[in-house]
Amino acid sequence: MIQSSSAVRSILAACFLAVAAFAGSSHAQPAAYPSKTVRVIVPFPAGGLVDGMARILMPEISRSIGQSIVVDNRSGASGSIGAAAAAQSPADGYTLLLVLDSHAINPLVYKTLPYDTDKDFVPISLIARAPMVAVANENSPPNNMTELVKYARQHPNAVNFASVGAGSASHLTAELFNMTANVSMTHVPYKGGAPAQTDLMAGQVQVMWGTAPYAQSLVNAGKLKALGQASATRSPAFPALPTVAEQGLPNFEAYGWIGLLAPAGTAPGIVAFWNQQIAKAMKNPDIAKRLGDQGFELVVSSPERFGAFIQSEQKTWAKVIRGKSIPLQ
Repeated sequence: MIQSSSAVRSILAACFLAVAAFAGSSHAQPAAYPSKTVRVIVPFPAGGLVDGMARILMPEISRSIGQSIVVDNRSGASGSIGAAAAAQSPADGYTLLLVLDSHAINPLVYKTLPYDTDKDFVPISLIARAPMVAVANENSPPNNMTELVKYARQHPNAVNFASVGAGSASHLTAELFNMTANVSMTHVPYKGGAPAQTDLMAGQVQVMWGTAPYAQSLVNAGKLKALGQASATRSPAFPALPTVAEQGLPNFEAYGWIGLLAPAGTAPGIVAFWNQQIAKAMKNPDIAKRLGDQGFELVVSSPERFGAFIQSEQKTWAKVIRGKSIPLQ
């Protein structure tokens, strides 16, 4: 059967479009991910809690994905220097950011930041959390939270509490406790945990809130005593230590936490890939034990739940900052 020239031209045009579409789709297909080294920015110094988490977790994921993962410490300004570096990186899945609870607090306590906490990142997963624990000098009269409340009410503003800096989680947890227990204790900010710990042990200040991993080592070494933990249930790090709720202040919870973010614009498939890798690594009994021994509770979450968690943290601490009139830095 002989076809007209117009019909032939139509057939040839359709074939050309089909071939072009196939070639275009093949060309657009991305290379297998990951195909090169991944950088995980830790916005804190080497040797800290976040860095320790990275050094335990990332080698396991590196083995799983068959690619190198480099931990890049970019410390300073409560994590905001490293966060800015991540925010300015390409959203190609080869730069990630491991954050501490300060990530949710920073936009509430700094007048300006070189990034937008809500718009410049996408959540991947909450990884672990640890309750805040109140520790005291061994010679301090209160031996538990009930006694601390009573003592603070009998001695208004006479009890000094240390923090690792104004606006830090240790500071805001103490202020939340002041508001909840209706007591007045005096804030003494320090530039970091080491000088605060030194003065606490020397009795220059009486109380301090720190994460369970931080408090565990000091209490086990007999340098400080633990008064209570701000969690719904007792942490494995302090199974014999009553929670603040058990000691008369219901629903008092505050946690230090660590999570993973990516620059805004990172493809959903890459976000899902890393969420799956985190969950897989946490199922490794050795990884789970090493982190659990440090006082962490493993709480891998979906990206959506992690995003909602960050928003919830910001609402909680914003109320404290407004209620105590904490000035911006």
